[in-house]
Amino acid sequence: MNTSREKVIKALRKAKGKGITHWDFATGFALRSRIAELRAVGVEIQTKLEPNDSNNGRHARYILIRENLNDR
Repeated sequence: MNTSREKVIKALRKAKGKGITHWDFATGFALRSRIAELRAVGVEIQTKLEPNDSNNGRHARYILIRENLNDR
């Protein structure tokens, strides 16, 4: 696994049910892309959209559900 994905999975584990957002990473970090890569290898991640306090938009909060879908 590359270091960017490792950084994201570690952050998801640490955050538990609270989840993570782009604010948890450096400016320019491609969180959405890393989430897509993790999903492609079987990591189950829930996306919740929530209001963005800095404007009228919304941003995503990602919550780790299961690391390996084969664990069912």
